[in-house]
Amino acid sequence: YFFQNIFNILLSCLKMKNACITSFLLSIGAVGAIDSNFVEDTIRELQGTISYLDQGALNDGASYQSKAMNAAKTALTDSAKLASFIDENPSFGSNFDWDEKHVKNFYGAATIFYSTNGVSNDIIEELEDDDFELSGWTNQEDWTTNPDYCSWFGIKCFLNIDTTEAIAEQTREQNIIEIELFNNTLMGTWPLEIALLGESLATIDLYDNFHHYMEDFTWFQDMGELQYLYFGTTSWRADGIPSELNELTKLRQLDCSYTYWSDGAISGEAFADLDELEYIDMGDNIYTEVSGQNVPDELRDLDSLIRLYFDNVRFINEERDDVRFPLDFITEMDSIIEAWFDFTKFEGSIPKLPSTLKSFSCLFCGLSGNLDNLVESDDLSLDRLWLTGNSLTGTIPDDFGDVHNNMRIIFLEGNDFSSSKFPESICDQVTAADSNALVNVGGDEELCNDILNSCCTCIGMDCGNMPDPTPAPTVNSPQPDIPFGICFSGDNSVTVENVGAVKMSELSIGDMVLVGENQYEPIYSFGHKNDNASAEYIKISTYTTKNPIELSAAHMISTEDDRFVPASSIKKGDMIQLATGESATVKNTKTVTREGAYAPFTSSGKLVVNDVVASNYIAYQGSEYLKIGEMQFSLSYQWIAHTFNSAHRLAVLMGCGSESYTAEGVSQWVDMPHKLFQWVLEQNAFVSISMIFASLAFFMLTSFIEQVLMNPVLMTAVFGMSTVIAYKKIGRKQN
Repeated sequence: YFFQNIFNILLSCLKMKNACITSFLLSIGAVGAIDSNFVEDTIRELQGTISYLDQGALNDGASYQSKAMNAAKTALTDSAKLASFIDENPSFGSNFDWDEKHVKNFYGAATIFYSTNGVSNDIIEELEDDDFELSGWTNQEDWTTNPDYCSWFGIKCFLNIDTTEAIAEQTREQNIIEIELFNNTLMGTWPLEIALLGESLATIDLYDNFHHYMEDFTWFQDMGELQYLYFGTTSWRADGIPSELNELTKLRQLDCSYTYWSDGAISGEAFADLDELEYIDMGDNIYTEVSGQNVPDELRDLDSLIRLYFDNVRFINEERDDVRFPLDFITEMDSIIEAWFDFTKFEGSIPKLPSTLKSFSCLFCGLSGNLDNLVESDDLSLDRLWLTGNSLTGTIPDDFGDVHNNMRIIFLEGNDFSSSKFPESICDQVTAADSNALVNVGGDEELCNDILNSCCTCIGMDCGNMPDPTPAPTVNSPQPDIPFGICFSGDNSVTVENVGAVKMSELSIGDMVLVGENQYEPIYSFGHKNDNASAEYIKISTYTTKNPIELSAAHMISTEDDRFVPASSIKKGDMIQLATGESATVKNTKTVTREGAYAPFTSSGKLVVNDVVASNYIAYQGSEYLKIGEMQFSLSYQWIAHTFNSAHRLAVLMGCGSESYTAEGVSQWVDMPHKLFQWVLEQNAFVSISMIFASLAFFMLTSFIEQVLMNPVLMTAVFGMSTVIAYKKIGRKQN
């Protein structure tokens, strides 16, 4: 049997050289995975190297530490899995084997899985009823079963922002560098054993795991390489901003918004040594006043800080009464580029702003006084300004547009200005022909009622600057009652030519809407239009756009490289395309439920929604490209949908494209083709391929006819060519 096995392995070498070498060595015992005693001894030693880790927990078979150790013993001692890893990664060499480093990384990550996957905690017992159902992770692909922890969902052994060369080098080191488990239904408690990864771990992203808990931050002291920490919309708990934060000396970005880092002071000590911190989101929390101080000097004096998000923050005193104070502290923040304070209540007027500031937002902040400091601050030149819902008075300075000559957005509705219109220095920017033209100008009727001289793009409530200031995390959201997701929520806005921003719910067929940079097209149909439907949408916020875009999970959105991908695939850090042609970095994504469902169609198959370029169409398989069986074709769903829809556009072009809708508000032009395409995708590969490509052949013809009719030059060329061919045929017959 032994020699027969050797013969079979050597025979397979003709096809798979690398695989057979590994298999051969394994079969004769020359290569083998580490044994379980080595794994256990290594883990027990690791558990004892950090004083605050519970070494005794390894003797408790029910503990998450013991479960993680047993998973490591099972996976890392599996010779077949080791062979598979070597086959897939030949650069490591046929003699590769797991060692102490791999045990440490596997065990450290595995403790996360067993401590947060379907496990209860204090916050669940405090907030939820006895019948609350503990659910597991949404995605747990490869976790603890594959010895290659670098392949586990949400784990990366490289830093995403590094160069290709750096990423290749980091990958070879096999150290965990990023943990991204945002919106993944984590529960339980964050394990202290994460400190075992402190020498390499640069990113922890746990955003939007509301039932996930942590209150012991001793482990911060061992996270010497941590640069990005995001745990907004979780239940991490501390009395305000804890001083332990200053242990993270390499921290660059922090998101602790909408958490239980609340009901305490913003500790100045917390920011004392964070010399590289450039981004903070600490909104939707409650902080207490200490000795009359609210925002500590250590936070104001951060030279590296360029983005501060301080929205919907409430300050209280010892009696838990609300406390207001001037916004003057921002004057001292001389590196800040973007500062948003929406719904945080201040007293007094707008202070002088630092010259570095470009984007300033303070919706409903209780500000009073005039706008003089906005034109008198030294070297200040804003490009985005939101001051809706305050008590500002006086006139808008005549030279406002001259000082802020690159303004893209300005919203001043909901104030008490005595001006009867925006000054010419602002309106001149609206009518500018270059790419720096003002896109959005909002004010009250008093500022915008002069039809001949007004340059407003929206008036009052229509500007859409009154969102819910206290959004709750979405947990067990109701399912939509619409038949399928091909829509935007009614809260989105679209730019209509010569009108400005218009709510999606108020659009009509024939409206000329923005589809790209200075490009407008008419709406020729609605794929879906239902004012009363309740639907679930993905809400995508960026660091650049003020208002997030909300669209169904399957609806496609444009990325920085002009690809259209389903919204469900977009995650924090991705780059999506704006109307200006520039890219914006995704700040976060959330699932929300909204009333109304709308899907306007344009001839180009795209539409600018809340400044973001989106598709008219959906991707059926959660994928950018068509998949049939195990095959993925290089046919994008954007191209397929746009080609299939050519018959509808051609009918409209020829004056016979009447509109009718189902009871759910779905266009008859969409409803039946949608159901048919879904049915085709469910058939076997032969039937699916045959029917799809036969249909494509027909619709490519209708698409060509459409292009001919819409392009006079092409129509002339086709007509001329047809005439020449016909003339030649007639000539041959006569001869």
